[in-house]
Amino acid sequence: MQELKAEKPTESPAGSDPVTRLMQRLREEGFRSDQNEEDFAQYGEVIFTRPEKISVARGETVFIFTRVPEVNERVLRQTSASVVNTYSAKSAVQKALSVLQSTTVYHCLVVTNDQPHNESLNGFITRSGGATVIPVLIVPDINQVLYPNIEEKIGSFRPRVEYLQYLLGERRETVNMHRQTVQAFWIAVAVVVLILAAIALSVVRPSLGGGGTQTNAPAVTQTQ
Repeated sequence: MQELKAEKPTESPAGSDPVTRLMQRLREEGFRSDQNEEDFAQYGEVIFTRPEKISVARGETVFIFTRVPEVNERVLRQTSASVVNTYSAKSAVQKALSVLQSTTVYHCLVVTNDQPHNESLNGFITRSGGATVIPVLIVPDINQVLYPNIEEKIGSFRPRVEYLQYLLGERRETVNMHRQTVQAFWIAVAVVVLILAAIALSVVRPSLGGGGTQTNAPAVTQTQ
């Protein structure tokens, strides 16, 4: 299991916006991308990825930066549904193993206007087929970064939001965002063991009880 080290966040480059700062931080944390800031400026989207080793399974952490003119509830729901559909398990085998895998996708919507946002993003966190999508709003013109509120009840998503805070320089302590995934893995293993034990007992019991004594019916003699 990978332990994310906590280092003192680097100082932000003078005059840089939150998108540039976060992209720089991702590179420092081992994320890779075939694109750069110039590609984002030209095409409006850039993707950073990093493979993860989680217990005996593998996972992936993804940051998608998408430029949008505005954000509302419809945009949030459509983008979350689209992203989770892209990264969730597709085949029957992948779906069966999805509890052992963890793909975390931070979808950063970079808003090009200068309107502040204060809506709750907790309702737009999406999970399906081993993939979890965390929505993030970034408004570079006013230096705003909005993400789900960890003070509200978000359960297993909390470590993922805390890791985002770590990347943004808002937390200094060690963050292990996969601890809930590892716990779910061992719970699943325990359930499988119990099921196999129950099946084994159901097979053994009849064989143990099959050696009972048999009584032969007495022969009946008919007289004429």
